[in-house]
Amino acid sequence: MYHRFINYIKNNQLLLASETTLLTISGGVDSMVMLHLFARSPFPFVIAHCNFQLRGQDADDDEMLVKQTAEKLNISFYSTRFETKNYAEQHKISIQMAARELRYEWFNQLAQKYSYHRIATAHHQDDVFETFFVNMLRKTGIKGLRGIKPMAGNIIRPLLFASKKDIEAYAATNNVLFREDKSNKSDYYARNYIRHHIIPSFRELQAHFDENMMGTIDILSKQETVYAAHIQTIKDVIMQTYKNGFSVDISKLQALTHAKTYLFECLYPFGFNASQIDDIFSVLDKESGKIFFSDTYRILKDRHLLVIEPININELTVYKIEENFKDNVMIQHALKFELLLNIHEIDLKEANHGIAYFDAGLIRYPLYIRKWKQGDVFYPFGMKGKKKLSDFFCDSKLSLFEKDDIDILCNANGDILWIVGMRSDNRYRITTKTTQVLKITQCQ
Repeated sequence: MYHRFINYIKNNQLLLASETTLLTISGGVDSMVMLHLFARSPFPFVIAHCNFQLRGQDADDDEMLVKQTAEKLNISFYSTRFETKNYAEQHKISIQMAARELRYEWFNQLAQKYSYHRIATAHHQDDVFETFFVNMLRKTGIKGLRGIKPMAGNIIRPLLFASKKDIEAYAATNNVLFREDKSNKSDYYARNYIRHHIIPSFRELQAHFDENMMGTIDILSKQETVYAAHIQTIKDVIMQTYKNGFSVDISKLQALTHAKTYLFECLYPFGFNASQIDDIFSVLDKESGKIFFSDTYRILKDRHLLVIEPININELTVYKIEENFKDNVMIQHALKFELLLNIHEIDLKEANHGIAYFDAGLIRYPLYIRKWKQGDVFYPFGMKGKKKLSDFFCDSKLSLFEKDDIDILCNANGDILWIVGMRSDNRYRITTKTTQVLKITQCQ
């Protein structure tokens, strides 16, 4: 297997002898075999290990094994620990996706900081098959069926030539120490079920399943290259950059044969799945205002365009502003707060949408800055009654995306004080009874 390993690296031009590789080592059999092979090879390398703190003592034991192996080999070792559950909850993604994002971000940071040329993962042939079936279930299209490439950017997969059986046999023959992840034995995840049941069934049906499967995936990969080139020429015609994102010209799209297929290729990279894209396609001829969300992007049907923009993570954030005046002034979150001890200090000539005045005696800290939400109401300055924020924005002729960029300043009790840069709340206005004024200015 060692000679196959060396030949695979050379034939796919994954590495040069002078290039240092960052090995991503979990402690499982796949990565520990990869480590063993690199240790026999002429290629220089270092070791990185992630502890996702999901499996208690087992995770700590994995880390210890990798660290001890690095020390025995006298190889540079990097490790880190992640609050994976918190990250997943904060970003509203699965634990698996959180772990993936965290580790690849860290690996790339290490590679960039220390000028490591490549990052090696221990994906093997069985991973290619599993990914094929997982993506087939997800309706990812031809791109998802092309398999895992030996190299993608600075990521290399030098074990793709080997099956799981090859790796386990090598570990046994060479006394490679490794640890078992007990969660791999569970059928809870779709990938595990495919590994334990689907692929073995195919192997029973056909003796040459592995060889034929790799041949099929190779053909699909080549076909996808041709397909992708054609899709890009169409995208260049129907898609344009638009403000903070992109737009799709609906009339140009609808003029194409197989318009839904082209729409899929335009939107899938932004995280929209096949079912969502079917729904989006169904509203192309309907009124404006329809909006759709993926985890990271949103699409607005706006007349003749589909407008695609990233979701601002700050929309979900609430900023807390404590009372912390120094010489009656404080600046927090792009707002300047000034206490005017004399009502006559107010200069009405400078009044504009970027400045608001309040009765300081009615203000209760901490204040909060957030984005608007459905059901919000306030009492617009100059009016006696209350008004829904949604109606206020509509009257102001703001688009769905523009209103999401507006900050809302709230009192400690939750009352809206100011639609920042637009209108203050009448309940906190200056009156003849006001003895102290709070002036708030938007910082440029």
